[in-house]
Formats: sequence, structure tokens, C-alpha cells
Amino acid sequence: MNSSKPAVRVIADICQKMGIRQAVFSPGSRSAPLVIAFSQIPEIECIVIPDERVAGYFALGLAQQTQNPVAVICTSGTAVLNLGPALCEAYYQHIPLLFLTADRPKGAAERGENQAINQAFLFKELTNASYDIDADITAVPDLQNLAAEIETAIHQTKQHAPGPVHVNVRLSEPLYEFTNESAFNYEIQKSLSDTNFLSSQTTKVELSGQLAKAGKKMLVLGMKNADSHFTDKIKLLAQREDVVVLTETAANVNTVNGVITNYDACLDLIDTNVMADFAPEIVITFGNQIISKKIRQALKTHKPLHHWDISPYNEHRRFSIFDIETNINPIGESDALDCLLASENTNSGYAQKWHALHQKATQLTAQYLKQISFSDLKVYDLLTHAFPANAHIQYGNSTPIRYSNFFKHDASLTVNSNRGTSGIDGPVSTAAGAAYATKQLTICIVGDVSFFYDSNALWNNYLSPDLRIIVINNAGGNIFRLLNGPTKVNDFEKFFETKHHLSAKHLAGMYEIPYYFCDHQERLEKILATFFHPHNGKPAILEIKTDGPLSAEIYKAYFEFLKTNSTT
Repeated sequence: MNSSKPAVRVIADICQKMGIRQAVFSPGSRSAPLVIAFSQIPEIECIVIPDERVAGYFALGLAQQTQNPVAVICTSGTAVLNLGPALCEAYYQHIPLLFLTADRPKGAAERGENQAINQAFLFKELTNASYDIDADITAVPDLQNLAAEIETAIHQTKQHAPGPVHVNVRLSEPLYEFTNESAFNYEIQKSLSDTNFLSSQTTKVELSGQLAKAGKKMLVLGMKNADSHFTDKIKLLAQREDVVVLTETAANVNTVNGVITNYDACLDLIDTNVMADFAPEIVITFGNQIISKKIRQALKTHKPLHHWDISPYNEHRRFSIFDIETNINPIGESDALDCLLASENTNSGYAQKWHALHQKATQLTAQYLKQISFSDLKVYDLLTHAFPANAHIQYGNSTPIRYSNFFKHDASLTVNSNRGTSGIDGPVSTAAGAAYATKQLTICIVGDVSFFYDSNALWNNYLSPDLRIIVINNAGGNIFRLLNGPTKVNDFEKFFETKHHLSAKHLAGMYEIPYYFCDHQERLEKILATFFHPHNGKPAILEIKTDGPLSAEIYKAYFEFLKTNSTT
């Protein structure tokens, strides 16, 4: 038995034919025909998660790992609004998601019907495309047009720059009638494969000309999926005398010999009088968003002659993050790297200066870590050395991803973080989806505020036994102690830090998840020796209690220690 509405049977059938293999639902009445139709397709796994916000991020984690579109289906009204954060993150992180939101027929909101809002095109500015369709149609020509529209919508989640597409599905009652009729037969018109972007010869000549005149070339790598072809070319460039490669953990190349990791520490070792010697003549940025504010400020002050922003998604965007005009015309990643490799390796001594700086920053960091007490910084040091090989790390936004950049990770690890829009919501839900998708050890590292904000992530039946959640609980939003400014405000703890005395223990107990707690180094080292092992088919939570004010002092003292020991 299937839904009596042929239009929803068409939608589900086209999703299956276009290669969608997972659909994440949140329960609701208006969406019932969609639920019924999708549940009748054996090739599509139906995942039911009660909280729409969690469902959106869970689907994001699935698609983030598989790079295959995932359908997200919810009922009408405010349920749709709860998808907003994950949809927004997917848009800026370029994750392929198909959002199918059930709705009432047109005019329902104006008539005051329950759970009726103006939800069509609600996310128009945050999607690759938006559609508003009538799912009560029955005529064959109309169904054929609908099938073509859904096919196009799924293509738009993947073509050019991947991202979310919103399809608002209007359904009238009755919603629970059934039929034995088969789905409307429609043949897919084209494959889902993306079209290849071709860089123009003129653009390649322009870049090559600027590289030929530059003895100081800098690459800054932002958030990026692991890519062996990209990494192989970075390995070659990192050995050159005129090229400096600055990388962050989420770029997934920080184990390449010759790249500069923890470059915020390096920048703090540079005296302002000689900063011009370390500034590039041309800077090329790769990947998505770059976390470091220090490199932005340094290159805004000591501007390079040229900035090329190489989007992994071809012509989709170019960020002018250093307040200078970036390249007008797009160029593909591979072409840009080939231009760099083909350029003359000038003996400028530029890389040597940075490598000496990096070596000193690494030595001073190791020296500082040995002398500090138990704190956030010490915890991240211990965690980085305890990660098992081949694990997948999901860092929470805010302090976790920033702290991660202080440390070199093992080459077998892959790193992700929700840095598309950099919100704190959804890291646990995303990690849960990622763990479910990969069936590999997935370690989610979050602060206490992020964890409690996203604690409904534990409320589903799809938590993988490969998921490990590490909560660093410093009793508030400690990021605000690390920033310049918030602590100067009266009632800082009330308005910014939002101090609390909450623990993850009772949440873990409610969801019957194995729970561990520590508040000192010896206990943490003992727990980490077995925490990543199997837990009888269940995920596990480790809560690490640290002192927030002390952690902030140690963090700030680290950079003061670097400056004090600077000799540049």
C-alpha cells in the first residue's frame, strides 16, 4: 500500500532514481503522504528523528561524509523554521541536502489554519534553489512536469557548488488514504554527475604572470575535505624556497612536511618592525572559511600585491578577506596548483624564514605545554596524542576548532567542523550523522555550552556505537574570556559567559549512554587509554571538568610567553 497522492509517489520515486539513499524524517501529520511514499521504497533508508533541528544536522553529517544528497522531510509550520540552522550551515559548507517541507494549500496561512505559515521560499537566499509545488495534482502532464522539476532540484544540490535545495510540498486532506497503484513512470533525463569547470587560458596566463614576478608566495588553506590529489601537489609546493603553505587542522593536510601549522603562534613571534619580511607578494587561499583572525589582520596591514581566492566550487564565490581585490575570473584548484608548480622556484629565502619561525614556535609551544597545569589547553594536548589511528574527528565550533590548530594531528585522521556559518548549534547532531554514515570511530569534541544546546542529539535511535562525545566543561561560554572586549563589560559572567553548574552525567543516564568523568590529568590519561574501545554496542560520553578562568589565563599567557621569547 502506498499514498493515494500520485504526486508524492512521484517525488519519492524520482529521489530513488536520482540516487538518494537516505531520508531523514521528523514526525508530523501534514508530511504523512511523503513519509508513506518514501517508506515504500526499499532502496531508501528512512531515519526518524523527533527534533527537526537535530534531524537537519544529522542529515548534514550523513551528506558531509558521503557527498551524496540526503532528503530531509518535515511537517508544516514552525517545524520548518527549526531546519533553518542546518540548512544555513549546509549552504555555506556546500553540503548537498534536499529539504522537502510539507505545507497546506495556498492561502491557508491567511485563513488562520493551524500550523500554517508563509513557508514557501522561506530560505530563498540560503539555498541553491527553491520550489513551491502543488502535490494534489493528478493529471499525467502535470505529474510529468513535476517529475522533471524534482529531477532538476536534485541536480541543483550537486551541480556547480553543492548545497541545499528547498522544495515546499503543498498537500490537502485527506492525508492518510492509500492505494495499490504504482508510481507514475518517468525516465531520468540526465545523470547526476557534476559538470567540470574549465579555467580560461587567459586567467591561467594572468596568474602565471603574477607568480613569475613574485619571490614571496603564500598559500593559506582553509577548511577542506581530504583530497589526495590536492595533498600531493601541496607536498611539492611545501618544499620550495619561494612558497610558504599555512594550514589549519580542518584543511586536512597539516601532516605534510614543510607546511606551517599553528601559524597564529608564528605570527606572535614576529616583531612588527620586521613583519614586512614575512608578508607575501602574492597570497592564494584555498578551501572554505579560514579560522585565523591573526592572518587576516596581518595581511590587511601588510597587504600583498595580489590575492587569488580559489574556490573548491569553481566560479561560485571569491572571498576578499584581506581587504584587497581578489581575482575577477575564477580558476580551478588543480589549474591554480599547476600554475604554481610551473612557476620558477626563485631563491628568495622566503620559505626558510618561515620554517625557522615555525621551528621556534613548535619548540616554545612544547616548552610551555610542559609547565602548565590542568586546563583546556592541557586537555587538547592530551587528546591530540590519544586519538586512535584512522579516527574521524568532529570539532565543535568556537574554542574546540581553535585549540585544535595548536597541535599537529596524525596523518591518518580526518577532521571536520561546522565552520560554514560558525554557529555553536548542531555539532553533536552532525557528528552523530557522520558516525552513522561512516561506521568508523567518530570523535566529537565540544564545549559544554554547545553540548547542552545540542543535547537533543542524543534523543534518537540511530546513535552509532562508533560515536564518542568528549565534553570539555569549563562551566560557561569560555570563548568570551579568550576574546578581547567582553570581559570589560559589567556583569560579564551574566551576559556573556552564562555560568552554570550543569553536568552531562544525568543526560547520559537518561539515554543509557556509558559516561565517564574526570577533573585532573592522571584520571584523564587513564580514561583515554580505553575510552575509544568498544562499549558493548553503545556510544560513550566523556566529560572533562576544567577551570574556566584558569584556562583563559593559561591561553592568554601562552601568547605572552611566545612574545616574550621572540627574537625576530
